[in-house]
Amino acid sequence: MPNSSGKPKPKKAQGEASTSERQDQTSSEHTPQELETKAQQPPTDSEDTVQSENWWNPSPPVAEWAKPANATFAPATEADPLKESATADVYFCGRTILLPLNRALQAIVKEELTGVLRAFWDQEPIELLAKDGAIAFVTTRDPDLYCPEAPAVLANVDTEVVAQARAQQSKTGAPLFLTLARQESIPRQPAMQLVRHYGQKLFSQLWTAQGVWIMFEKNAGLLGDAPDVSAETNVDNWALETLRFVENLDQQARCDPTSIPAYIKDGFECVQKLKLTFDEAQFASQFNGIRSVQQIAKNLRLDLKSTHLMLFRFLALEIVECWPASTVTKPEPKSVFQRFKRLTGRGR
Repeated sequence: MPNSSGKPKPKKAQGEASTSERQDQTSSEHTPQELETKAQQPPTDSEDTVQSENWWNPSPPVAEWAKPANATFAPATEADPLKESATADVYFCGRTILLPLNRALQAIVKEELTGVLRAFWDQEPIELLAKDGAIAFVTTRDPDLYCPEAPAVLANVDTEVVAQARAQQSKTGAPLFLTLARQESIPRQPAMQLVRHYGQKLFSQLWTAQGVWIMFEKNAGLLGDAPDVSAETNVDNWALETLRFVENLDQQARCDPTSIPAYIKDGFECVQKLKLTFDEAQFASQFNGIRSVQQIAKNLRLDLKSTHLMLFRFLALEIVECWPASTVTKPEPKSVFQRFKRLTGRGR
C-alpha cells in the first residue's frame, strides 16, 4: 500500500537511489560520446556547471567551416579537423565580414601571439604561422594551390625530389621550398625568398574571397616547422605587400566612383609608417575628405580599375573609409549682397 505521507521507507529509498545512480551513470556514459564531436570535454557533476563553462564554446561553427561536406582533401591518416578545432586553444575566431583580416593581424601583433591563424574557405585551408607577434610564413596542404608553377630555382633539382617535397607539404603543411632547402637541394637564401613570395601570394587570395572563416589557435608546438625561419616583425608592410598581389576586384569590393575617401582616426599616422611605392604615396596624398574617387583618378590620370585596386589596399588596411558624396558638407550659397560686400572689401 503506498505511503500517503509521501516519505519512502529507508530500504525503498536506497533502492530508488541505486536506480537513480544507475540512470545517472547511464546518461553520463552517453555524455562524452555526444560531446566528442563538439568539444570533447569530460562530463561534470552538474548540468548547470556544464552550461556555464560551455556557453562560449565555438565548436559548432568551427565544425561547419573546418570540415565542409564536399571536402575530400584531408588524408585518412590525418587528424580530424573537427576534433582539432574542438580541442584547440582558440584565441579568436569569426567570419571576415565581421572580423576583417587586418584586425586579426593587428591582434596577433598587439598581443604578441604565438600559434596558427587558420582561414577556411572554398579551397584547402590556409595557415599563417606566427611567433611572438611576428609572421613566420603562410602555407597550405595543397601544394598546387601554394605553387602551381615550377620556379627557375627548381630547374636543376631532380623531379622525384621535388615530388617528394610536394608530398611532404601535403602531409605536414611544410612549404616545399623549406623542405628542399633543409635537404640542401636548393640554396637557402632563394628558398626563403620563395617561401615569403608564395606565402604572401597565397594569403592575398583571402582579401577578396567570400565566406572566409578564420580561427587563431594558440599553440607553440605547432611551430615545429619554423624554428629556422626568420619571422616578419613589420606586419603592416607585410600585409600591404600581400595586397599588391590582388589584381581583380568584384563589384562588391569596389567603391562608388562618386564616394569620398577619407582617413579614419589615426589613419594618416599609420600611412606615414608604411613603405609606400611612389604611386601609392601619390594616391594617399589625395585623401582630403572632399575629393571623390573619380576626381582622384582624374587628378592622377588613372583608369578606374587601377584606382579601385589602389584604394582597396588602403581600405583593407583600415586606413581610410569611403563616404557617400551626399554626406560631404557643402558651403552655403552666398547672397548677392554678401558677394557684393566681398568684392568691395567690406565683408572681410
